[in-house]
Amino acid sequence: MIAPFYCELSEKYPSLMFVVIDVDEMTDFSSSWDIKATPTFFFLRDGEQIDKLVGANKPELQKKIIALLDSTACDEK
Repeated sequence: MIAPFYCELSEKYPSLMFVVIDVDEMTDFSSSWDIKATPTFFFLRDGEQIDKLVGANKPELQKKIIALLDSTACDEK
């Protein structure tokens, strides 16, 4: 259900990298990242997890993306 919205976000924010992982095919990955439910969104900076969202909450997903962009802009100043 959230996939089309996620795709829209990836087009709206081209400076960010959006990745989709099939946890059924990549069970080792889902175990190593402790994914218990889908969808799960991880927010990374320089390879480190800085935030996480579990569930298909569109407003919260967009809020976290904007916060990430804002914090990145502040870091660049």
